[in-house]
Amino acid sequence: MRTSNLGNFSKLALALPLAVLIAGCSDDGDDNVVQFPGPVEEPPASGFIQVVHASPDAPAVNVLVNGSVAIEGLDYAETSGFTELDAGSYDISVEGILPGETASVIEVAGFSLEENARPTVFAVGNVADIAPLVVNESATDPSEGEVALTVTHAAPDAPGVDVYLSAPEDDFASLSAAFTFEFGESIDAGAVTAEPVRIRVGVEEDVVYDSGTVDLTAFAGQKLLVTAIATENSTEAAASPVKLLVTTEGGDAVELLDADTNAGVRVVHLSPDANAAAGGPVEVFATSEALGMDPVELIPSFDYLEQFPGESAYYGVPAASYVFDVAPDTDMIGDSVFMSDELAVEAGMEYTVIAAGRVLSSPAFSLLATGDANRSVATEASVKVIHGAPAAGAVDVYVTPAGEFTAADVEGGLAGMPLLDDFAFGDITDYVTVAPGAYDIRVVAGGMVAINVESFELGGGVVASVLAYGPSEQGGTVDDFGVVVLTN
Repeated sequence: MRTSNLGNFSKLALALPLAVLIAGCSDDGDDNVVQFPGPVEEPPASGFIQVVHASPDAPAVNVLVNGSVAIEGLDYAETSGFTELDAGSYDISVEGILPGETASVIEVAGFSLEENARPTVFAVGNVADIAPLVVNESATDPSEGEVALTVTHAAPDAPGVDVYLSAPEDDFASLSAAFTFEFGESIDAGAVTAEPVRIRVGVEEDVVYDSGTVDLTAFAGQKLLVTAIATENSTEAAASPVKLLVTTEGGDAVELLDADTNAGVRVVHLSPDANAAAGGPVEVFATSEALGMDPVELIPSFDYLEQFPGESAYYGVPAASYVFDVAPDTDMIGDSVFMSDELAVEAGMEYTVIAAGRVLSSPAFSLLATGDANRSVATEASVKVIHGAPAAGAVDVYVTPAGEFTAADVEGGLAGMPLLDDFAFGDITDYVTVAPGAYDIRVVAGGMVAINVESFELGGGVVASVLAYGPSEQGGTVDDFGVVVLTN
């Protein structure tokens, strides 16, 4: 009988690749080493978080995550946008930015961020009671023609309110409140059609806020956070105590002011020879082509150093572009001796307009306009300086703690470097924040202190504009240099 070798051949065929594998595992540096793939690592689970500054009198803040600064200089009504983080536990703290230092104002230990979560952490309340408020996005997933809304009450001084959501043309008397909530409460309003809507806020059936028409079409398919926050200056507050801050999935923030919000304008007469040129006080006319507004007598009689509409007050005008005419006090715009360029003003913003320079010589008469950032911050005072004294030329400005230096010290160079060096007529500084307290303000011209204001009190929350003026010229009654101080 013949013996088959087929079985032996099969064993040999199986053994050969095993031998190659074993050889490949040796330490002889062979490049033909066979490697088995390692295990596939799944990416860590993650979520998203954003921070919104909604404390109306708190300074700008830094936000720290596990002790490291993650967000710098977040100011009121601003959002950080969403940041992706690994799911897990985090220590989150918020520190207020004070003049020359920072101070911790909120501590959240062990904040849990879950997989796919998208919470928003609001800093709410006035600065003395500032606290975190965590708000989640709507649980509703909107269709392509919808938006999903979460609505939050974050205006600390506003009472409980009713919220009405309607078509723009709907009469308020026919509406029922969609919901009612108190400060610190948040409501998931679910999905609404992405179309033009009107949002009204009521207190005991009185409308205290009206958005006018808001077109949601551009936000179709998104989840939005709609937050009632406090208005931040007197012009905004004249229309409503609240405004709405809308934050989007993409991290954008849109402010919705009350539809009747004006711009605020105040005017100061600092032209030293305008009265002489006009034969007495002047008057100011305002014209707006954009509004179809013929010349209107804005200020009927305006004398040197006077303020309109009154001390540290603002006059509300519709947001538009305006041209101003300055004329002798004859009630006729045809007598105008100066016509300004167009000045555009925005709703909710406040502006100081200074009539400065000389009508009859140089530097030439003009209107100096500056936007005023008048939000009161409890932990600081804020100051800007405007040079409106043409006779002084370029000056140095010193602002020092009260009593630290005398005027003679300043003239003798013992007060260090000035806050403003070679400050020229017509210049306007940015705001400088200082700790609340009393300060000496000295303006030095030609090596001599021309303006000496001692122990000027700047309290927490004060926003001041310091306007330097010179002697009245050609028959005026003001014979010295000085300052006009305007506040919020």
